[in-house]
Amino acid sequence: MFKGSIVALVTPFRSGKLDLDSLEKLVNWHIESGTDGIVVCGSTGEGMLLSDDERISVISTAVDVAAKKIPVIAGCSTCCTAEAVRQVTQSERLMADGALVVAPYYVKPTQSGIIEHFKVVMESCSLPIIVYNNPGRCSVGIEVDTIVEIAKFGQIALKDSDTDLARITRLKSIIPHVSMLSGDDATLIGYLAHGGDGCISVTANVKPTRVKQLVTAWKMMDISAAHKINSELSHMNEALFIESNPIPVKYILSQMGMIQNELRSPLLPASLSAIQKINAATRRIKN
Repeated sequence: MFKGSIVALVTPFRSGKLDLDSLEKLVNWHIESGTDGIVVCGSTGEGMLLSDDERISVISTAVDVAAKKIPVIAGCSTCCTAEAVRQVTQSERLMADGALVVAPYYVKPTQSGIIEHFKVVMESCSLPIIVYNNPGRCSVGIEVDTIVEIAKFGQIALKDSDTDLARITRLKSIIPHVSMLSGDDATLIGYLAHGGDGCISVTANVKPTRVKQLVTAWKMMDISAAHKINSELSHMNEALFIESNPIPVKYILSQMGMIQNELRSPLLPASLSAIQKINAATRRIKN
């Protein structure tokens, strides 16, 4: 199952359309940088703002370029169970290596409703599913007991953006075989300390090698090196969330010459005040 440093990849646009050439370059860069996996069409990838044809193009391009050198995980996030099933089965046909499925947002389901949602999705396909807990964006969290129940349906991993890191220790004591991935760069090192297996990272978009080195250092019990890298990355972690993700990370990638600084409405490019803070942060981090 998925472990290590996985990037929540941006979706490049040019003149309002997909920029598949830049997407290809990003995928190749992550392969060269040692990234352990790529999530496309997630929230960082503006997946909910893509048309169905665009989703197909992004997933297909990433799968073709990755060529099984690195797993490609397709974001399949919707508040409708039937639509989640459609997106997951579509991703399986497109040869994705897994699917990232968020808790149904906006509709505020009960924990029983969340269990049923994932049960139906998992019964529809043979893809490994990453269960995504993000209460800040979804307005509902996936409780520990709920995750334990979902794990009974088949092969899962967990991407967790909950601020309660003690959840990981509790989950590992009950379902130790489930890979636990941090969904928050700012608390990644704490997540690893509680037994986490890696991350799905925004920061890895711009610093893939350093994020990979942090996770590797911790797993190798080189705690001093892990803390040093974490301290260095802390400025970038903060800068990337000055405004809504992926606004800052797209600005930085555009400054690196990797993509155009384009987002889908209602997201707008970074404000001048945000750019000043982002620039200050980038000056404080090593290459």
